[in-house]
Amino acid sequence: MQTFTYSIFYKLIFRFGNLIVTFLLVIYLVPIIVYIDKNKILLIPLVISLIILYIVNRTYLIYHKILPYKIEADEDKMKCTKFFLSKKEIVIYYKDIESLSGGIFSGKLSGILKVCDGKNQVCIGFSQKMKDSGKLITFILSKVNKELYDQVINHLTAKKKR
Repeated sequence: MQTFTYSIFYKLIFRFGNLIVTFLLVIYLVPIIVYIDKNKILLIPLVISLIILYIVNRTYLIYHKILPYKIEADEDKMKCTKFFLSKKEIVIYYKDIESLSGGIFSGKLSGILKVCDGKNQVCIGFSQKMKDSGKLITFILSKVNKELYDQVINHLTAKKKR
């Protein structure tokens, strides 16, 4: 069984990065809100800042639901634990994987990689910033069914041809 985790730095970023961005945006919003009645053009940065605030926090809520901080992989399953503020444990058998998306699975250079179990209707995600994520990606691809493997390889080769 192989164990994959994040470094302390990336654990902090994935857990609390939105708090820093939210704090900075709120500090930025205070003077805008104070002077908005004197200058209506300040509505534009106010709306943009609120949209950014919404997107950042929505993204982090999604990450907190699907991102385990520890993945243990063996020959027939992945055991995902240490979710943010949760003691849940998700076990995904390779034979039940229905889709692989995001990041390298979709032909992109970065992003959250999603592994979805069609039988249990559960998805987990992980980042390429995980220690030895390349090994995990290779391991997953070597264990999924041939059709799904071919689909991911087609995404990768199509990206290279462009």
